[in-house]
Amino acid sequence: MSTILHETRDYGIFGFHPGNRAINPVKVNDLLRSFNERHYPVPIIVDQQMLVLDGQHRLEAARAGGFPVTFLKLPADIDPFQVIRQLNADQKPYALPDHLKLYVEDGRVEYVQFRDLYEHYDNELDGAGLPRSGGPHRVVFTSMLGLLCGRDSVEGKAFLGHNANPWNRGTPTNRLPEIFRSGEMKLDPARGVATLDYLLRLLLVLPRRLINGRLRRHTYVHLRTREYLCSLHYLLHYRNAHVESENEAFDPQVLLAQAGLYPKRCERSATQKPKEWTDALAHIEKVYNHNRGDRKYTHLASL
Repeated sequence: MSTILHETRDYGIFGFHPGNRAINPVKVNDLLRSFNERHYPVPIIVDQQMLVLDGQHRLEAARAGGFPVTFLKLPADIDPFQVIRQLNADQKPYALPDHLKLYVEDGRVEYVQFRDLYEHYDNELDGAGLPRSGGPHRVVFTSMLGLLCGRDSVEGKAFLGHNANPWNRGTPTNRLPEIFRSGEMKLDPARGVATLDYLLRLLLVLPRRLINGRLRRHTYVHLRTREYLCSLHYLLHYRNAHVESENEAFDPQVLLAQAGLYPKRCERSATQKPKEWTDALAHIEKVYNHNRGDRKYTHLASL
């Protein structure tokens, strides 16, 4: 690798590599304050097209303060995507959405398909009246990862033994984030897509309220949490294979009908957020059996 450093104030010669993280304005301002106190010319690293692989925040701080930019240009035979991964390994860890952006820009088909499914269901859940989950999406990233990627093939059956939450630490499926970061993720979306489609159907039988000029379903936001998604996934795809009698089988149409008849039973306040997926399952059991009589009672939470 060449060790020749260059310096310039022509900020227009640089571009940003699409696989890198988005610019954080707070970090830029922090660096600018540091530069104003004493500017140390820590070099940025660029590829042959002058796209910044490392140091994009230093570049923006230098641009804002009029400081010179010192840069190192990599040889053409070095893969810029590998450089980005290596340079960030010892810095602030890449979040899962950062890895998604990196691999989508690298053209990896499984990651492009994952992004497309994620965006599709995010838009559908928005249309169904769900607000965001505190981040940019309506279902958190790890929950969507659990639904769409390998729960049924890569790391063993999702609900093997009926008592293992596949999102919990210590389960084999907890390796999914590691696999996702490595770039080796394989989609296995059929059952996860069915669960998300069912969640949409469930939401659509529940009433909406006018909030800030939009019809929303704020009192049902818990249904998109990891615990409720896990419960619905279990009920739809695994439970009936292990019941001993037809009376104990889960009928998806019954839950939809009960939710439509008794929507207040589906509500939960923010203080009632379940700690475990089995808590969510117990709540679903109450909705499922409400006013159906003892003879029709189905013990959904008996794992």
